Amino acid sequence: MSTFVPLREEAEKRGKLIKAASDRHAPPEEACKLIANYSQAELKMVKFVEANATKCGIPPQIPDQLKAGHKNTEAMLKKVCNVAEQVKTRGSGGPTLSDVLGSATAVPEVTTAKKGGSTFDTLNGNVLAR
Repeated sequence: MSTFVPLREEAEKRGKLIKAASDRHAPPEEACKLIANYSQAELKMVKFVEANATKCGIPPQIPDQLKAGHKNTEAMLKKVCNVAEQVKTRGSGGPTLSDVLGSATAVPEVTTAKKGGSTFDTLNGNVLAR
């Protein structure tokens, strides 16, 4: 077990780095790298437990739990890295407001000529003239 402890501590350390990055809203590219590093440390733990389960008396459900956790890490890694790649290829931080609303980026032309108005004019004409 003395060889497992450093593996676990390394994974914990990398997990704390991810938590700190999350708390400060790090960019997706940085998060992708941190999660990839954590995934590698986690994989080392899984391999150690699988190789030494009988010798160290590790219950059979522990390797299964570690594998399931690693699958979740890999899924999260894929999602975060896909977002990082999208941000990288777009060049900007995301869609513009015009993209989201589906509107044109140019200001529309005014088609009606403005006739003189007064303080009481509204969108529907002069309220007092009704």
